[in-house]
Amino acid sequence: MIVGIEVGGTFTDLVMVDEQGGLTVHKIPSTPADPSIAAVSGMREILDMSGQRAADVTELLHGSTIAANALIQRRGARTALVTTQGFRDVLFIQRQDKSSVYDMFYQKPAPLIGRDAVFEIDERMDARGNIITPISEEDIVQLVDHVADEFGAESIAVCLLHAYANPAHEQRIGAIIAARRPDIRVSLSSDVSPEHREYERTSTTVIDAYIGPAVDQYLTRYGERVGELGFTGTPLIMQSNGGAVPLQAARRRIANMFVSGPAAAVTAAAEIAVSSDTPNIISVDVGGTSCDVCLITNGMPETTVKGTAEFSVDGLPLNVIMTDIVTIGAGGGSIAHLDAGGMLKVGPQSAGAAPGPACYDRGGDLFTLTDAMLLLGLLDPAKALPGDITLRPDLSQRAAAALCARLDLTPVALAERVYRIVIANMAQALRRVSVNRGHDPRDFALLPCGGAGPLVAGALAAEIGMAEILIPPHPGIFSAYGLAVADVRIDYVRADGAVRTDSLTKQSLQERVDGLRDQAAVEFTALGYDPVDLDMRYSVDARYVGQGYELRAPFDPADVARDGIETLVNAFHDIHAQQYDHSFPGNAVEAISFRLTARHPRPALIPQITATATEASKRMSKGARIITLDGTPRSYEIYDRSELPPGFTIDGPVILVEATTSTPIPPGWRLTVQDNSAIKLTRSKT
Repeated sequence: MIVGIEVGGTFTDLVMVDEQGGLTVHKIPSTPADPSIAAVSGMREILDMSGQRAADVTELLHGSTIAANALIQRRGARTALVTTQGFRDVLFIQRQDKSSVYDMFYQKPAPLIGRDAVFEIDERMDARGNIITPISEEDIVQLVDHVADEFGAESIAVCLLHAYANPAHEQRIGAIIAARRPDIRVSLSSDVSPEHREYERTSTTVIDAYIGPAVDQYLTRYGERVGELGFTGTPLIMQSNGGAVPLQAARRRIANMFVSGPAAAVTAAAEIAVSSDTPNIISVDVGGTSCDVCLITNGMPETTVKGTAEFSVDGLPLNVIMTDIVTIGAGGGSIAHLDAGGMLKVGPQSAGAAPGPACYDRGGDLFTLTDAMLLLGLLDPAKALPGDITLRPDLSQRAAAALCARLDLTPVALAERVYRIVIANMAQALRRVSVNRGHDPRDFALLPCGGAGPLVAGALAAEIGMAEILIPPHPGIFSAYGLAVADVRIDYVRADGAVRTDSLTKQSLQERVDGLRDQAAVEFTALGYDPVDLDMRYSVDARYVGQGYELRAPFDPADVARDGIETLVNAFHDIHAQQYDHSFPGNAVEAISFRLTARHPRPALIPQITATATEASKRMSKGARIITLDGTPRSYEIYDRSELPPGFTIDGPVILVEATTSTPIPPGWRLTVQDNSAIKLTRSKT
């Protein structure tokens, strides 16, 4: 029996699947002050709903936005940075590029720590890892005592020059800190991000140290509470790469948890895409606070690429393998407001879980996207939301009054404008993961999930020109479903600086492959997994000689052993052509880093989702509701999704209702229920 718990900004989603494929879903409001409270309370409730005990749960998986919240809100620990003498200002010099090219008043993003928190130590490695200046242990002891006693550090980041090539000095400093000050958390760049580029590596290590204590305490508290509930196993924690690791391993990889929750939804989207024979999709996860968008090609989610905006968080580089998710502040709780020039805007500010949208009647008095969708008829005021929330249109109208007066609009007209603005903002996010990556979004299907995802799917697909939508089962708790199907995954990297591929041999490449494989075997064995069962996939970060940034190209060591190094080089040419629409087959290529993604497949229990109604009632609508979109009120027939059998087809306008969300199907779209219970919507050419 598997339980997945995903803590979002507004709601906490839970799913339970037993070995017979029985499925139980649950959704409760999050507790922002301490997210573990909602996680454990929700687990207790879903166990009661299914008549099970915590001791019966064989696997417990958890995803959370705790790391993202701690970083974005700058609620981290007092952090010190220890670096090589002469490199104190790396965090502050940063790079010469600007995220806003034409902004005359542009300011570089402020680092998480001040210059007074950076301490230098006399040591030096060269780029190949040879020791030039050895460290003095006496100097390290003095520095550690100073940083702890006089500076008051709660966490220390250690990032030395060329430590990716030889971590010996960093490891020695870490050992001394652990021995003298075990209460202080230590982050070593050779563990967190063992790659070249000093600024990016330093930034990543400082991020890990900055959010480490808070996230570590959260994970410890969560583990203790589920243990008190009766769970006897080891919780698995979702990582930004779309895989899970045991709790103790997650505590050593805090920086890898940044998009823990959103990555779970992407993992589930890839699973549904493959089972629906629709391997190319764009997932759109819309919750109460944000909208998370990811491109999935051939059933595999894209990962972040160096040199792009998604490689950074709040302007600060985060050099770890992350699912390439573009996040914008557009969710059910996004607040409508007027900017300084009087223009109507929606988000990124959100009413969140507390007080929530005005219609929740929990103290909120600002007009949000949820209020807009309620006035448009997309939400049913007679149906309570999770947490016994009863929607009140009168409160939405009251919240709209001030904006309506300023803009001379009726509440419904304001609601439609708010809805369209959100659709336009989401469309821009879709273009960032597709057009900006060399893909035409019209060649992909849209997969909406989250409580608000299906509510915007038809309008969003039309805005982009997409002709196919795939609505997964239980989209409102889809992140929790993703946890239930995620594999255990750890990524490894070997940074070689820059090695020309024409100097590589089959033997030298095999040595690199063997080193990565052995590293994975040791760690997975320590975690209790048999390395024989690992699925290992290799890639190389490569570039043309003279380029500033590299692209990641997958390769199979067996193909290289058979056909030579040109196999690896040609893979890079192909990736470059896809990204930039051209390549230079005659130019020299250099390899920067070699990577391994090691997965231990989990025995995922796929839920058996079947229609529950009698044959006679399956094709009967449950009435109709007036929905206003594009300025035109229309009658939409209402169908209960759980009563629709595989093969069922109907044309819009129709609205499907289910426990966790609703899906409006506008005119011009045809609904078909697939064998895996996913809903496929196809748009007519007209």
